Amino acid sequence: MTVRIITDSTTDVTPAAARQLNLGVVPLKVLFGQEEYRDGIDLTMEEFYTKLTSNDQLPTTSQPSPNDFLTEFEKAKAAGEEIVVLTLSSQLSGTYQSAQLAKDYCEYEPIYIVDSLSATIGTQLLLREAIRLRDAGQSASQIAQQLEQLKERVTILAAVDTLEYLVKGGRLSKAAGFAGSLLGIHPMITLAEGKISVLGKARGKKATLQLFWQQMEKLGMPDLTFEPIFGYTGNREAVEDLITFMDEKAIVSPQVCGVGSVIGTHTGPGVSAIAYIRQA
Repeated sequence: MTVRIITDSTTDVTPAAARQLNLGVVPLKVLFGQEEYRDGIDLTMEEFYTKLTSNDQLPTTSQPSPNDFLTEFEKAKAAGEEIVVLTLSSQLSGTYQSAQLAKDYCEYEPIYIVDSLSATIGTQLLLREAIRLRDAGQSASQIAQQLEQLKERVTILAAVDTLEYLVKGGRLSKAAGFAGSLLGIHPMITLAEGKISVLGKARGKKATLQLFWQQMEKLGMPDLTFEPIFGYTGNREAVEDLITFMDEKAIVSPQVCGVGSVIGTHTGPGVSAIAYIRQA
């Protein structure tokens, strides 16, 4: 049996890349008032961040329905393919639960659903490994098993301009968000057991870069057999200093990814981030 890999749009793989890599992508949605947009399809990244910063009211996001996943599952079922599904952290969204419900409706045995416990470039690390394993001839069961093990080593670090968006979107408490309210302070966030937490804060560019390194030393350094991925929200310039800094530390990767509208709704523009697989 061949294997079909399906993910959701918060993995931030472009439609062109998804076609090239033979991936199924189920979109989440972003709503500005009554206007609904499918993540990664109906708005370009530039258009989204322009709307985000020019609107007084924060947009909302919504998970895919079980039927959205079921449509993809039925295609694979008809083709006689096994299925591996990789979703956004279940602690941040009901996307994983929608995929589980769709599996029940589909009544098709070889569907393996992996909760990444991560988001955006963190999930994308796992997706890249899933593609490699698929292309090496691994079964869906084997791929899912290895992803379950590898996800425990995924680390994502992000410096944000403000925690305002995370607090307004309900992803962070007001008390935790207080650290980001001081002028010139750049809070650093991560995902721990699938949930957002604040690791620390720094004032100014140089101190922020040093905080990245300090946290990497604390949490575990990258296993460079897996290419790290750099991420940004809004303008790529936000992450260029981090790329240069890591290059000087011999952590080099060509993988740079813009973060899309669903995650960007909750972080705002100006984020710089790195995701990597920790050394075992």
